[in-house]
Order: sequence, then structure tokens, then C-alpha cells
Amino acid sequence: MIQRYLFENKTSVHILFLLVVCYFAFFFANSSFFVNIMEARNFVTAREMIEKGNWLVPTMNGELRLAKPPLPTWITAVFGSWFGIENVSMLRFPAAMVSSLMVILMYFFTISLNKNRIAALCNSLVLASSFYIVYMGRTGTWDIYCHSFMLGAILFFHKAWKTENKNWKLFIGAGIFLGLSFLSKGPVAFFAVLIPFLIAYSWVYDGKVILQKWQPLLLAIGIFVVISFWWPVFISLVHADEAAAIAKLESGSWMNRHVRPFYYYWNFPIQSGIWTLIIFSALISPYAFKRFEAKKEYKFALIWTITAVVLLSLIPEKKDRYLLPVLIPSALLAGQLIQHLFQVFKNKTADKWDNLIFGVNLWLIAIVALVMPVGIFIFFYQDQQISLLAFVRFALLSEGIFLLLLMAWKNKNILNFVIGMLCLMVITEVFILPNTSNLQNRNKEFKNIREARNIESIKDLNLYSIGKEQFRIEMVWEVGREVKSWNTEDLTEFPKEKSFVVFSSENPKELFSDLQLQNMEFETIDHYDYNRQPKGNKRYSPYFQKYMTLITIKQ
Repeated sequence: MIQRYLFENKTSVHILFLLVVCYFAFFFANSSFFVNIMEARNFVTAREMIEKGNWLVPTMNGELRLAKPPLPTWITAVFGSWFGIENVSMLRFPAAMVSSLMVILMYFFTISLNKNRIAALCNSLVLASSFYIVYMGRTGTWDIYCHSFMLGAILFFHKAWKTENKNWKLFIGAGIFLGLSFLSKGPVAFFAVLIPFLIAYSWVYDGKVILQKWQPLLLAIGIFVVISFWWPVFISLVHADEAAAIAKLESGSWMNRHVRPFYYYWNFPIQSGIWTLIIFSALISPYAFKRFEAKKEYKFALIWTITAVVLLSLIPEKKDRYLLPVLIPSALLAGQLIQHLFQVFKNKTADKWDNLIFGVNLWLIAIVALVMPVGIFIFFYQDQQISLLAFVRFALLSEGIFLLLLMAWKNKNILNFVIGMLCLMVITEVFILPNTSNLQNRNKEFKNIREARNIESIKDLNLYSIGKEQFRIEMVWEVGREVKSWNTEDLTEFPKEKSFVVFSSENPKELFSDLQLQNMEFETIDHYDYNRQPKGNKRYSPYFQKYMTLITIKQ
């Protein structure tokens, strides 16, 4: 009854259900994680926008921040000014909103593609619960913005190409979303989302329609150019040298930093988390082309996915988070398999391969649901991370999901399988996410450098970082104000203040010459260990270990 109401009801019910899923995926307990390096860059820049009013020329720790377009930082700064720049939950709120927008856009794009509301709901649910979408939707970084806006542009283009008239309004919408995407992270989404989509669409559908409506397309491009390039042009005029240097550095980093082999991205389904095996199964093209009813749509999703992975693989610089855009067409692929299994089980036409693929996917998740309480008992309850009542509730719900999956297998009900997957994600987020602090921080000697904010005697003094170990941007965020870099070997950069504070990984006295030491008085204020991993772990870094010292220049 519930399943029929949910999957076969009108669009408004689907949207409401998707928003509920998005709440648990992106908003619930979204301050549970520590601020990571990408977020810290965004948050520090937003903080300086608010404090210094430098909205058009962003700075990060007092230095120009021109490497990334500023739209996500502007949005973060607006929320910071409304709700407080220290409110991490609200600083992450815009990313959660944009992630939810991506999920809703997927729903309407699927309807535009095949007019199937059940397929639209399934595709959107897969996207909303894919691991890296959830992760990026919970962190205040740039990636989710550009790809979400690009999906909006693709939706408007697709709807415009399907209509017989020129439909200028749709092309205007596409141009706006293209501009917002570029103003979020430059050409990244154009390369990783738009180009693969255009290749797949032209290959499978009538690509001629793209150029047939060239007049509104030119309007869309014009709107895109205006929105996208006014800020880079402005920066190139007021900071020409710095902008050129940044452009050279960024382009060089694609070739020289984080270089990985060509095949590094070919495990991309893993980034979807619980849908990994479903996507792997959907990639078995001989099985799909022989059995799927919507062969054209499957081919479109397959080409889009593979093209995106190939294009990303061509760039030497590779990071796991760069696979985020691949999860958009991957959700379409997963949805194709779900729709196929739904139809063959409903019509009782499933063959042994359908049963095998459904069984392997379902039983893997069912076993996870069955044994998860054991893992929660070992890693959370025994360490007193959760209460007995919370553990009992989790265990009962997890076993309930196991029973639901058993019934799904018995009745060959793929939609109950989807619901079971979502429920497993929700209970994990409700009971586990708020209690992960000890798992994130295994260093018993951890001491947060944020405590430096509470020392009254240094609040009016300038802060400097000295030594070869840089002062990481995460610590700049925690300290709450600018920490200037100071090369102690350069006497021309010597601070003019009588008293100031220095942070260093080594004993600060070892970083000055004998002549300099004669004119200084040192007072060690504190020592901080901001490492999340204990000493001896390969991820333990001296960059996160800092002495804080008050230096006074003798008269």
C-alpha cells in the first residue's frame, strides 16, 4: 500500500519524499565532521569577505584568492553573515541546498527524457544516496555547485530541444545555469558533465537539433558569457599579474600534481557507495542490450558515463572527488537496471540472469543489514559512543530492514529493495554520524589550536607562522584570524611590532640567528597537536604540531 502510494502517486508526493531523503542525506547532523582543507579555504575566504568587505577581490589568510571563481564563497559568506561565521552547520547549508537541487533536477530531467515518473524517482533516489554526492553535499566546497548547476543547464537544453518551437525561455534558463556553473568552478563541469552529455545525446538521439535552434542557442551562450566572465575580466584588469600567475599555476597543476595512471578512475562505481554493485551490474552491456526495453536510454546513459570517465582519465591530475560528475549519468544507469528488474518481475518474464543479478545485489545488502549491529556494538557501544537505548533501536531497525529485504527477495520486489537501501542509509546517518568524533580523531594527545582564541593576552597581537612547516589553512580557520607567513632568515621582513606571537613546529629559538636572539625575549604560551592520527601513524604530520610563543623585542 505504502509502496504503491509512493511510487505510483503524483509528482508532488515524489518531490516531498525526495526532500525528506535529502534532509537525511545532506542536512541532518551536518556539523559532525571536522572542517577539511577544501572547506577551510572556502570558510576562511568567506570570513575575510565579511570582516574586510573584499567581496570582489577575495583573500584567504590575507593573500589574494583568485584560483577559484567566488560564487560558492559568496553564498557561504551570505549565510555566515546571517547566521554567524562560526556556525559550521549553516556554512554547509548552501551546499546541502544545492545538492538537493541536483536531486530534484535529476527527477525532472528523467521525466523530460522518458516521461516515466517511477524511473525519475528511482534515479533521483540513487543520486541522493550515492556516497560521494552525500559527502560533498555535507561539506562546504565548490564541486557540488558547478555540477548541480550544469545539470540544470542540461535539463533546460533537453526540454528546449524536444519542443518544436524555439522556446527562448528555456534557452535563457540554460544560459543562466551555464553561467552559474562557470562562476562556481570555471570550466570543470563543462569538461566533465556537459561535453560527455553532448557526445552521448548526439550519438543516440538527433544531434542536428542542437544546431537547428541556433538563434536561441546564441542567446544562451551570450547570457553564459556575461554571467561567467565579468568577474575574471574584472580581476584581470585590477590584478593582471596575479591573475596570469594563478592561471599558469592552475593549468600546470593539472599536469604535475596528484598524477595518477590512466586507469585510476575505472573503479568509479565504488564512489556511489551502496549502489556500487548495481552500477557494476548495469555496466554489463551484453546483458543490458539483450534485455532492457529502453535500449536507447540505456545506450545514452552508458555513453555519457563512459565518456565522462575517459575524459577525466586523460588529465594527469586525478583525485577521487573529481569523479563526482560521473555519478550523475551513473544514477541513470542504475535506474535503468532497476526499471528493467521492476518490469520483468512485475510481468513474470525474468530469466536466470535477472534473478542472479537481483539476488547478488539484494543479498549483499541484506547481509550488511544483518551484521551491522555487530559492528556498531564493537566500534560504538563498547567505546560508549552510543547509549544502550540507541544501540537497541539501531539493531531493531537494521534487522527490520533485513526482513524487508527478505520479503523483497521472496516477492521479487525491486522497489522494496530500493526502499531498504534508503532506510539503511537513513538509520546509519541518524544513529552513527552524530557519534563519529572518536573515529575521526584517534590522537589521544589532540589539542585543538582553536583554544588560542581564548587567550586574552594575545587578542590584540599579530600572529605569524615561522619555520619550514607551513601553517595549514585548517588551523587558520580554527585560530579565527589571519596568520602571516614570516621568513625569519630575511631581516627585511622583520615585524615592526614590539610584541607578537609566532607559531612553529620546531622550538622557535632554533629558527633565529644568535644576533636576532640577543634582541628577543621568548615566552612559550602553549603547544598544540592538531593531528587526528596518533604518533607513529603515516598520516601524522609535523604541520599540525605547533608551539605558540610570545616574542617581545627588547628596548
